[in-house]
Amino acid sequence: MDLSKISVTILVKNSQATIMQCLESVKDFKEIIILDNGSTDATLTLLREFHLKYNNLKIYQSEFIGFGPLKNKAISYATNDWILSLDSDEVLDSSCKEAIEKINFDENTIGSISRHNLYKGEWIKACGWSPDYVLRLFNKKAIQFNDKQVHEALDIKDHHKIVKLEGFITHYAFNSIDDLLNKLQRYSTLWAMQNLHKDSSVIKSITHASFNFFRNYILKNGYRYGYKGFIISTCNALGAFFKYMKLYELKYAKPKSVSLIVTTYNQPQRLALVLDSIKNLAVLPNEVIIADDGSTDETRNLINKYQEDFPCKLIHVWQEDKGFRAAKVRNEGIKCSTCEYIIFIDGDMLLNEFFIQDHLDRAVHGQFLQGNRILLSEEETNNIIAIKEHDEFAYRKAFEHKSYKNRRNSLFSNLIYNFSYIDKKFFKKHSLIKGSKSCNISFYKDDAIRCGLFDESYIGWGLEDSDFVARFLFAGGNFRRLKFKGLAYHLYHKENSRAMADENYKKYLEMIEKNK
Repeated sequence: MDLSKISVTILVKNSQATIMQCLESVKDFKEIIILDNGSTDATLTLLREFHLKYNNLKIYQSEFIGFGPLKNKAISYATNDWILSLDSDEVLDSSCKEAIEKINFDENTIGSISRHNLYKGEWIKACGWSPDYVLRLFNKKAIQFNDKQVHEALDIKDHHKIVKLEGFITHYAFNSIDDLLNKLQRYSTLWAMQNLHKDSSVIKSITHASFNFFRNYILKNGYRYGYKGFIISTCNALGAFFKYMKLYELKYAKPKSVSLIVTTYNQPQRLALVLDSIKNLAVLPNEVIIADDGSTDETRNLINKYQEDFPCKLIHVWQEDKGFRAAKVRNEGIKCSTCEYIIFIDGDMLLNEFFIQDHLDRAVHGQFLQGNRILLSEEETNNIIAIKEHDEFAYRKAFEHKSYKNRRNSLFSNLIYNFSYIDKKFFKKHSLIKGSKSCNISFYKDDAIRCGLFDESYIGWGLEDSDFVARFLFAGGNFRRLKFKGLAYHLYHKENSRAMADENYKKYLEMIEKNK
């Protein structure tokens, strides 16, 4: 393959120790793309010196957006379709360059190159460092890197073909214990932030670390390299320990802020009762967002009145009335939110004083929490609405409803929570999670964004909430139920039109089949 048809892409940050060797090894390629990630040492000076000597170097800069996105950004600057991706501490051996010149790949073929990983100048052929083949030569029209923050990789499909090339890359991986520890700290943090949908525990951290050390030091012959093998195996084990412990801390830390989003449509009497119940919560949300699917000025005027003395920020998000568009207005509410945790209720749900607290007590990254509703009769509802005319605490009449569901019970709540776990494996045998309703749900905002928010193509009543839950699980999340806590009382109203139910159900099943 003609080297003039290949662009070399390199990410750099404070790479003064190795960047010149790296560049010298690829100087014969027609184009070298450098993407600097905020170097503060002599790296940029060295790059400019190389540029004066050779005119095939182009320098760009970017803040850190994750290694996968950074590599794709570097690729976007390349004028050639064929890409040779290197790190700034890697040196391409001349034998590998010669092998590249001899090949004739189609665009779906990927070149795999052997990498020699060095510690203090010695090639370590143990500790899981060897053999080490990395995918580095590819056509950007056919393949890109995934969007992982760390441990990024090419997004390989079934039709791609991987071919091992002759030669190797010399990787100046680490030159001291400090290098190992610095990378361990940074990468374990990035890994934990990237994998919040996964589970972790102290026991898991210890077992992963212990097995990691045993595997690398004993099974993969780390002991043959004396103290170097011991240091590498120990740091690898510490990396495994800290990434799972950091994940544990992040995953189970309680949210620092919460938005309560209330969906409504032309129900000002009911919405007033809901707002009264919110005002008297034991733990208030940081903000309440009314997600309005096109109500008239009567609702707007009501909200304006409540905003005058509401105990937290009260925001009105309105969209034009073009039929039942609950998915879209929910998304508008999420986008408007400034908080990290989201709780959704409908505009006819009266809240027990511990409602927010109960949701926050169960808040976990990667988890969709489904609360339940206590149904009030038509008579009970009419009575509460009538009392509201002269009593701002009329909503409390709902709590007198006789039902086994409206008693807070920690024992029963814990049992149901622990045994209600569902993940994407559920859809191998089933198509619909029963009782999945958006009238009482909560999740982290970044989890909702990761799964693509609600599907706004759902118009009319039905299954837009089930669709969201399913895609949440397919994105790596899990589902649990909150019962006997997070109590919410549902005011009676006539059922919405089911005109679009069949079409929405068909759309939902198509989504399930596509993601299985």
